[in-house]
Amino acid sequence: MIETKESSLQLPSSSPDNFTLDHYFETLKAYRSANYSVISFKEYLHKTPAGKVLILRHDVDLDLEVAHRMALIDHKADCRSTWFLRLHSRRYNLLSYDSQRIILDLKKMGHEVALHFEPSFAQSIDLEADSYADRQKNIFENITGEKVIGFSSHEPTRANQPELVATLMNRWKLEYHAYETRFTKDMKYLSDSSSRWREGCFSKWLNKHDRMQVLVHPFWWYKNVPQENY
Repeated sequence: MIETKESSLQLPSSSPDNFTLDHYFETLKAYRSANYSVISFKEYLHKTPAGKVLILRHDVDLDLEVAHRMALIDHKADCRSTWFLRLHSRRYNLLSYDSQRIILDLKKMGHEVALHFEPSFAQSIDLEADSYADRQKNIFENITGEKVIGFSSHEPTRANQPELVATLMNRWKLEYHAYETRFTKDMKYLSDSSSRWREGCFSKWLNKHDRMQVLVHPFWWYKNVPQENY
């Protein structure tokens, strides 16, 4: 942990209690100005920069176009992030023309495209979990052109299948899982799940930890009003 006086923090000028894209952009700029490397899981594991690091993670649950808008902001703020994409969303299709263009753009900006794995899905349609998981991985790799080196579980509390996750980590020889202890306990972990920061917006944590993972769900963030996204 870095000891820093509150008066010296370069906090964003906007209110920390909103989910506007302007506040999000200001917060990212503040972290960059404070010499944080804001990067993806892949970059963290392959390069591990010295100094302060924030792993920026996005779970894209509902809308890939809304996610793309936020990815452009990450890029503008000189940040790279990991984008976990679902195969079973009712709101977006990874094979559609627009989705394929977005995936290509994410990669061009230097972001990591990764699997937002749904461990309970096979059980919900009475299929064998291990073999269906392999199908998810193979389909994702074919659609995105990216080898799966890690994943985040979709709704891990409700899915609650840690044994399957552990099995796949070993069988797929993965480099990481987003909820591993090293990313959630050994570093500061913050999440905006359900549009609520349980420990305060990540803007309030500037310079308080030198290793962080921040999970941001693009669907909660808006330019003018939340209704833009639904």
